[in-house]
Amino acid sequence: MIGIKAYGAYLPRYLLPRELIGKAWEFPIVPGTKAIASADEDSLTMSVEAGLDCLTGIDPKTIDGLFFASTTQVYTEKDSDSLIATVLDLRENIITNDFTDSLKSGTSAITRAVDTIKANKDVKSIIIIAADTREPEPSTMWEYGFADGAAALLVAEEDSLPISIEDYYSVSANVTGPWKRTKEDTFIRTFEVKMDTKFYIENITEVMSEIMKRNNLKPEDIDVAAYYYNNPRTHSRVSKMMKFNQGVAQNGLFFQVGDIGTPMPFMLLISALRRPKEDAKIILAGFGDGADAILMKIQDRKALRDLSKSRMGITGSQKSMITLKNYNKFLDYKEYLEKDRYTRESSPVTIWRDTASVYKWYGIKCKNCGTIQYPDMFRSCYICRADDQMERVKLSLKGTIFTFSLDHLVGGTYLDIPVPRCVIDLDGGGRVLLNMTEIEKPEENVKIGMRVELTFRKEHEGAKFKNYYWKCRPERGRK
Repeated sequence: MIGIKAYGAYLPRYLLPRELIGKAWEFPIVPGTKAIASADEDSLTMSVEAGLDCLTGIDPKTIDGLFFASTTQVYTEKDSDSLIATVLDLRENIITNDFTDSLKSGTSAITRAVDTIKANKDVKSIIIIAADTREPEPSTMWEYGFADGAAALLVAEEDSLPISIEDYYSVSANVTGPWKRTKEDTFIRTFEVKMDTKFYIENITEVMSEIMKRNNLKPEDIDVAAYYYNNPRTHSRVSKMMKFNQGVAQNGLFFQVGDIGTPMPFMLLISALRRPKEDAKIILAGFGDGADAILMKIQDRKALRDLSKSRMGITGSQKSMITLKNYNKFLDYKEYLEKDRYTRESSPVTIWRDTASVYKWYGIKCKNCGTIQYPDMFRSCYICRADDQMERVKLSLKGTIFTFSLDHLVGGTYLDIPVPRCVIDLDGGGRVLLNMTEIEKPEENVKIGMRVELTFRKEHEGAKFKNYYWKCRPERGRK
C-alpha cells in the first residue's frame, strides 16, 4: 500500500489583520487575518519547521527522498531540497528534487513520489514539503490574500498506513495568468482576474470530476475535498458545481491565515484530518497552469488521531500566533522599505566544512566523562582534558536559558531591538550561544530559566550567499 504515513505544518508567529491593510490604502475592508513570515524567515526555513513537525517520532535516516515544492524558492540555480534535507539530517544517498513555478507543484510532487516508489524497489518513503512566501504588490488586492506558511506529507509504502493513495489524475493548461517573469517582475501580474477565475474553475472541476468518474464515485461518496482556492466565493461556487454535500469542501483557512499558495491544499487536508471518519474518501487537488486531483482513503482512524496528538500542526501553530498592530511592521518584514541594510562577512567554505554543526546540529560527547560540547571541532574535553575521546552526538532542539544579554549594537535588519543573546543549556546536554527571535518586549519577557526551542532561520547574505543558522525562540509547542 502507498499512502500518507505522517504530516506536519508550520505557520509563522505573526498575523496581520486585513483591516490594517484597508486602512493603510483606504480600501474596502476585507475581514480576517493572514499569516506573515518574520524578516528572518523564507520558504526554506519554514520548510524545515514543517519537516521537523512531520518527522516527529520518525528516524530521519529511514527517509529515502525529499521533494520541495514552492513558487518562492530562494535560488533559481541551486537546489533548496538538498539544504532542507541536510538540516533535517536525512541520509546523503537519497533522491531529492525541487518542484517550482506552479501553485500545483505540491500535488504534482505527490504524484511523482507515488510513481517513484512504484518504480524503484529501493525507495519506500519520500517527504514532500510545500512552502511559499509570495510577495504581494502593496496597495493591490493581492495584498489581502497572499500569506506565508509550509506543510509536509510523508508518502510511504507499507503494509499499514493511516491514509492510502488510490489514484490521481492531472491536466495541463496554458492559461494567460497570473504570472511573474524571472528578471522583469518583482510582483505577480495578471491580465484579467475574471479570466483567471474561469480557467481555475474549469481546471479544478475537471480533475475532480474525472477522478470520481475513474473510480465510480458520486459526489455524495466524497467525505473531504481539499482543493486550492484564493477566493472564498469561488470556492463555494466550485463546491456547488461539484454537488458536494455540506461541509465536504474545506474552506476554513482563507479568513484565518490567508492564501498560503502551494501548501494550501496540504493545509486544508491536515485541518480536515482532526476529525477523521473511518473509510472516508478524500480528494486533494492543486491548481496552477492545469490541475492535479489525488484520491485518498482513510484506512486507520486511530492512527490519524495519534498523529494529530503528536504534532504541532496547524492548530498548534495557530494557538501560539500573535496579531500585529502596525502595518509598517509588515512592510519592514517584507523589506519593501528602501534603506541601507547591514551585510556581514561570510565564508561559504567554512559553512561547508562545519555542516554537521551549523546545519545538522551535531555536537561531540566525551567517551571518558560524558561531557557534551558544541561545536564538534575540538580534540580535547574541556572538563576531563581527555584527548581524542570524542564521538559525534545529535543535539536537542529545546533547552533552558542559562544566562543572556540584551544587545543594542547588533547590525542587520533586526526589528525588535534589543536583541537577546542567550546562553542555552540544551536538553540532554550541551551549551550554546544563540540569538533570540520572535520575542516581544525582551526587556520584560526574557528570563534566566526560560524554556526555549530552536528554529532554523536566515542570518544574512554575506558573500552574496544566503546564510542560515539556528536561533532560539520562546516555546510555541513543537513536539
